Amino acid sequence: MTPTAWLLAWRSLSDRPWRSAVLLLGYGVGVAVMIALLSIGEALLAQAQDRDLVAGGDLVLLPEGVDPAVLKVNGVTGLFLTIPHASFLVERVLGGPRFSPEITAAAPEIHDRVVYLRVAGQIVPADASAGIPSLDRAAHVTQAVPDDTDQAADRAWRAPAPDALFDRIDHFHHATSLDRATWAEWDYFNYIDPATGAYGYITVLAGGEGKGGILLRVVGARGRGQPAPAPEDVVIPAELSPDGISAQAAAQRIGPAQIHVEAGRYHVTIDDPRAHVNVWLTPAPGFYLPPAESAGGGVVSGYVVPVVRGWVDGEIRTPRTTLRLVRAPAYHDHNWGTWRGVTWEWGEASGAGGALLYGSLHVAGDTLTATGGRPPALFLWAPTGSGQGGLVGVFPITSLAYLGWHPGPVVAGRRTRAPGEVLIAAGEEGAAVTVRIRVRDALGSVPVSGPPGTAGRAAPPIRVFLQLRGRAEVRGTVDGRTIEWGGPAAAETFVMAGK
Repeated sequence: MTPTAWLLAWRSLSDRPWRSAVLLLGYGVGVAVMIALLSIGEALLAQAQDRDLVAGGDLVLLPEGVDPAVLKVNGVTGLFLTIPHASFLVERVLGGPRFSPEITAAAPEIHDRVVYLRVAGQIVPADASAGIPSLDRAAHVTQAVPDDTDQAADRAWRAPAPDALFDRIDHFHHATSLDRATWAEWDYFNYIDPATGAYGYITVLAGGEGKGGILLRVVGARGRGQPAPAPEDVVIPAELSPDGISAQAAAQRIGPAQIHVEAGRYHVTIDDPRAHVNVWLTPAPGFYLPPAESAGGGVVSGYVVPVVRGWVDGEIRTPRTTLRLVRAPAYHDHNWGTWRGVTWEWGEASGAGGALLYGSLHVAGDTLTATGGRPPALFLWAPTGSGQGGLVGVFPITSLAYLGWHPGPVVAGRRTRAPGEVLIAAGEEGAAVTVRIRVRDALGSVPVSGPPGTAGRAAPPIRVFLQLRGRAEVRGTVDGRTIEWGGPAAAETFVMAGK
């Protein structure tokens, strides 16, 4: 500064010292705030580039509705959160056929979880973080432990043994006292013999009030160009034993029916004068859907599909039919919940190119979606390079139509209608899938939850449960990749039968 400038500054300060002091203080505060903001910005940039921080890296997956900023400041809503079935997400979705070409590596992580340690007789709080070493290294996690190796628990998390996986996802559940009157839970299996056209369904069911049963529907072999023979229904009521139902394992025993998991396969047996079943169901690895439960409108609905695609070998004998199955395409799911007033649209199909499952649940004529339940959706699987299955995606159903209606089965003394085709369209941005099921056979029955006494009455109209069998043709494009395959299909819906 020049001598003149110093002179003017000094006279201004000496003339009004308080005003000058306030101005200098304000200027200093402004400079301090600017320095702090620049420092915060630099820290945020470093966080954004740090893969080990929540919301850092290329992509961070969190439970729906959780704000990454909440986790950074340890908000209450971030406490104890987990992603259910994270191993399925990492191995079968992110590592599946849709995303694996774009994703180099995915690493699950528990970050700064509060734990309590007992040290010298005292409880000490601590923060704990964890990951899987091999995945941490592949994803270049900054806090990965150098030279650490996967332990048995890490390997089991990534690729659980089939028996352990089925025990974890396919066990039964306890009905609450409020739900006991309407509670039902069942294991369901279906199969079709491509050589003879014979097919059928096996249901092993437990009710909430100590009652259970076994339901078999068997359609025998059909001659070339001949219609399917009349279905054979076998119903075996059963009392539930206290030690027959397991809430920890897939093994169940209801009356003369037993379900076991041995060496990665389901062994289903029924030993009764009315039916003899001894079959082994071999799942296709990776083709499964983890359990989910929804509640709304006074209805609880749980669902898991341990075997989206599989093959069954063995023998089924009833008073009228004997089936010997060799590598027959098969499917297995498991349902639980309260089912009074509930209907659904459902179907599954599988072939060399993949497998699919679709569903929509309704309560008293309204979809459960409005009350927080499962929306109509199509699940699509495809083989991966390892030979196992991976989930391509879950796509919202945009339309579901039944076409070609014609006279169907006779139920409770009246003729019902049955569709000739089921047409489904589903998709989202970058994906469009259509499924056409050409219906070959339709079986009908009055639902167990139907009005009492309707089975033998001519009126009023009744709701009929239709089980459809046919062949599916799947076409579509997902992220520029073409999907095209076909295979046997099963579907279910409800119709009204008049007088």
